[in-house]
Amino acid sequence: MIFKYLALGMASALLLIGCVTSKPVGTKSTTTVDPYSTYDEDFTAIRPRYKETVISESATAKKPEVKRVLSDQPLHINRQLDAVVDTIALRNKSIRFAAGFRIQIYVGNTRKEADDARLYSYQTFPELNPYMVYNQPTYRIRIGDFMTRLDAERYLQQVRQRYESAVVVPEKIDLKKSLLVK
Repeated sequence: MIFKYLALGMASALLLIGCVTSKPVGTKSTTTVDPYSTYDEDFTAIRPRYKETVISESATAKKPEVKRVLSDQPLHINRQLDAVVDTIALRNKSIRFAAGFRIQIYVGNTRKEADDARLYSYQTFPELNPYMVYNQPTYRIRIGDFMTRLDAERYLQQVRQRYESAVVVPEKIDLKKSLLVK
């Protein structure tokens, strides 16, 4: 039984090999035909048709003149806008604190060292306000009210000459004092 299937398989393989190696008999055509050059189709039945209109020169020559009418109350809108802008300005003036940055120059348990760091900030940077934060038993001295980290980084290089462990920390800052920082 196995020999039957084996013989059948070999016969079919030989048949396929024989067909593959055979060449078609006939003459070769030396001319090639481009399939795109022979394509032709008429689209006139489905194209939209538009009516031709003739525009006379007299119709285009006359342009209606548009007169601009100025408003009787041009300041009416300005008054309303001024009122809205004033309320926004008052609201902005009432905001005292915002998210910002300070430079932390000292962290430790000794009150005297904290006071020395505070005194250093008063003497070296009079425009920066020092803040002492005490969470038992740790004293933290932070200086400045900076709106952006970039502003704080400018001072940080100078502070690190004395306090190498100084870092910029995010904190809520006083907006009026931050405007005084150069």
